[in-house]
Amino acid sequence: MDLQIQMMLEQQILIKNPFDSGFLSPIFLVSKGDGSQRPIFNLKRLNQFLGLKKFHLMNHLRLPDFLQRGDFLVKIDLSQAYCHVPIRPSHQRFLSLAYRDNIYCMTCLPFGLASAPQIFAKLTNWVAGYLRSLGLRVVVYLDDFLLVNQDSECLQAQAQVAVQTLQLLGWTVNFEKSQLSPTQCCQYLGIVWNPSTDLKFLPLEKQMVIHRYLLSVLQSRHWSWRIAKVIMGYLSFAGFVIPLGKLHYRQIQWGSRRLSRSQPHRLVAIPKLALSQIQWWTSALHRSSPIFPRSPQVFVTSDASDVGWGVVVNDRMHKDFWTDAQKEWHINLKELFAVRRALELNVPLLQNKVVLVQSDNRTVIAYIHREGGTKSLRLLQEVEALFSVAVTHNMVLIARIIPGRYNTWADNLSRQKCLPDWHLLPGATSEIFRHWGVPEIDLFATVNSAVVPQYVALSAQDHQAQFVDAFSQTWNFALAWIFPPPPLLPRVLNHLNSARGLFILIAPCWENVFWRPDLEARAVAPPMYVKKLKENLIDLSSGRPPPEVSSLSLQAWLVRGGSLKPVDRIRHI
Repeated sequence: MDLQIQMMLEQQILIKNPFDSGFLSPIFLVSKGDGSQRPIFNLKRLNQFLGLKKFHLMNHLRLPDFLQRGDFLVKIDLSQAYCHVPIRPSHQRFLSLAYRDNIYCMTCLPFGLASAPQIFAKLTNWVAGYLRSLGLRVVVYLDDFLLVNQDSECLQAQAQVAVQTLQLLGWTVNFEKSQLSPTQCCQYLGIVWNPSTDLKFLPLEKQMVIHRYLLSVLQSRHWSWRIAKVIMGYLSFAGFVIPLGKLHYRQIQWGSRRLSRSQPHRLVAIPKLALSQIQWWTSALHRSSPIFPRSPQVFVTSDASDVGWGVVVNDRMHKDFWTDAQKEWHINLKELFAVRRALELNVPLLQNKVVLVQSDNRTVIAYIHREGGTKSLRLLQEVEALFSVAVTHNMVLIARIIPGRYNTWADNLSRQKCLPDWHLLPGATSEIFRHWGVPEIDLFATVNSAVVPQYVALSAQDHQAQFVDAFSQTWNFALAWIFPPPPLLPRVLNHLNSARGLFILIAPCWENVFWRPDLEARAVAPPMYVKKLKENLIDLSSGRPPPEVSSLSLQAWLVRGGSLKPVDRIRHI
């Protein structure tokens, strides 16, 4: 500590307190990753008096949305970053410490101050914003900048611009920790990213640290609240990288709930299920996972009601009634069970595939997306059974919410009703046709719902259709009409990758839906709202407007077929 105090005095990070009053806090040392030590104020008491506002830092969860396949990467690290931020002289007395009969105060932003990350992030975020205005693709987490570009030579030049800008602004670049030569594999935010191979994984040193700690826990077979907290800290981070990692720490979470926070060091035996999952982790830390979202290959929509359950898997439909025992289940369990049945009944179709699951139950989506949860042990057991089917048959699951008012097919199946057949009347279609022309074919229709003479049907019994099942053929039309059941929209957009021509696509006006960016990237004209749905939208299965028609909103889009390049997918931003 003597050495650290002397260094800080020489650098004028510390000065003797010239004030008669102030706020004293203890100081201590923590080890850094490179073996050196960093002084930290214990400002816990002072932090209680700070009025903090919520803010968001860049984190590893958001980086996949920033990266693109084939990117080269450069990392710039700042040296003694917080020391670049001076403290107002009249406020320095609140950052005082006593050491060897002297009172010192900090002249710059200290680690340990609760408001420090937000203050510092405002500065570096401004710098990142300026660099973006120069055409650089850059993100920053506190003092760590990441620059990316598809061209390595261009990135090299941009890295020099960034370094010069930072130095001009008075920052000191840590060249030893920085990676200034463009590379396709770079460690950032504690994870190694390789956009060229679409892989992310834990650095070897982090793997070893976690592995050693877990082995020590396994050898003792006992834990405390404090030990469990360390385990969960490691695994919750690693679970972002390790495939099915989150699923394999849920029993550890459940087991740790019995530990006493009031006795944080009291040792108790670790439950068998938690031990089993800790053992799993010791052999899984080296695994990698894709950086970028996988494209769905099979599409599942599910629903459950008090009567039964219903699922649609591509063009296959399944439904069943509940048994007396199942009728007593909570609705969340029924909904999750319906998804599992969809997988079990379609193994030959789903094995070795990326499967998109759509449900109008947010708990189901959360339990699949997060690979379990801590609210319900019964739901956790059901999602474990679901993932057991998926893992056995090499299925990759993607879960997305769909509003209940648009989950039409699965909802009717679960209630043992006829399938809905939504149809737009001429009062709506004529205005669209005036803008974009009359389509040559209706790709999702029946003999009664087709808006033009030529149409494609779902049923093989419809002998007037041009062909059956729109997805069974590649689309190549000058102009075609697409008004699919809303759950089929992700599959429609996927099928458009291999299509040619123009298409009028009718879709719900749902701003935050996951497929919206793809739809906007395909658009060749601004969308048109379909007006007066109460008068112009009818469900031919009932002869009336759909339920909740007053809350429905539809848009007509003129879109193009063909695959989208990465630049197309971000064009709408």
